[in-house]
Amino acid sequence: MRKLIMILVISVLVLAGCWDVQELTEIGIVTAMAIDIDENTGEYILTSQYLRPSAESTFTSSQDESFLIVAVKGRTISELMRKANHKIDRKAFYAHNKVIVVSEQVAKEGLISLFETFQREQEVRSYVWVAVAQETSAAAIIEKQHNSISKLPANFLYSLFDNAEYDAVADNLLTFYKDALEMGSNPVLGVLTLEKEESKKNLHLSGGAVFKKDKLVGFISNEETMAYNWITNKNENSQIGALTFPYKENDYITLNLTELKSKIVPNVTNKSDISFTIKIKHTVEIAEQQAINNFSQKKDVIQFIEEIEKIAESEIENKLVKVLSRAQKEFQTDIFGFGDILNKKNPVVWNQVKKNWETEFINASFDLDVEVEILNSGLIQGSLEPKQ
Repeated sequence: MRKLIMILVISVLVLAGCWDVQELTEIGIVTAMAIDIDENTGEYILTSQYLRPSAESTFTSSQDESFLIVAVKGRTISELMRKANHKIDRKAFYAHNKVIVVSEQVAKEGLISLFETFQREQEVRSYVWVAVAQETSAAAIIEKQHNSISKLPANFLYSLFDNAEYDAVADNLLTFYKDALEMGSNPVLGVLTLEKEESKKNLHLSGGAVFKKDKLVGFISNEETMAYNWITNKNENSQIGALTFPYKENDYITLNLTELKSKIVPNVTNKSDISFTIKIKHTVEIAEQQAINNFSQKKDVIQFIEEIEKIAESEIENKLVKVLSRAQKEFQTDIFGFGDILNKKNPVVWNQVKKNWETEFINASFDLDVEVEILNSGLIQGSLEPKQ
């Protein structure tokens, strides 16, 4: 009898299958989302990019685009996501969404209340990339671009973030939540722009969008973004990039940044005087040198390398000073997480200043300790100067 009961239970489980399974032919896979504001009504505009599987099939040829764009208007994101289901013949499925793009206007009004639906309903996963569209609508970003090799715009956008170097920011939804909600830190998101070249529009990911909690307060340039990433070292798993600077008149040198080590040390004196030491070490390789050098002895090569290291350290320090100054004086927001580090290293002092951290951050001083080490010079001993 017991064996019969076990057989019946197993049979029921096998036949029942997964109760919440969704067939591929019944769902509309959303691969990218863009959020704008209608200037006339003040409503949100949600533009979603749906994958069209038939156009991607390798078995049947199709002249259709590999994606479908659907736009709806509404007051909340939850309302918009449901309205979108009324415009196509399939229910939206967001688990494979790759990127969320918001316009400047949306970002200035605040994103936490907007993204609350994603966290509550768990339809959009937390590792999705998030970015701000600068000087264009968010909807225009997820359209097909001329500089895209991928047929699906969402795949192109995903690759931009995945291959981001240190002059760009690549942050996901989870990181944004963390930086916006925790005391002692503020988010910086990636910036997507459309560059017009004749009749074509090419999409770029570069620079950073600075937030005070969840509201956009301004943008930082590519060079300032490099300095921001060097301090925070958030892009440690991405391509590190390169540093180019002038050397002797109009000649330039490019260094490939192969390894980065950064550390922030809080210093507290008199229980109120707060400063931070920023230690940064770059391991680099010389990728290109335009100046023609003829090194007759090994000591000349060593002297040249030491000179380049000193110049590079000065260039890096200048970039660090610039982004720190803008964060303190212009944005007045701690985008580097100094407050969070102070909390971890000296919680007693942090508890005394956390309610007034914005003012403390503005008045904090910084000591820079920058080291550049050239491991592979790639130098040619002789000159490449043409013979007369």
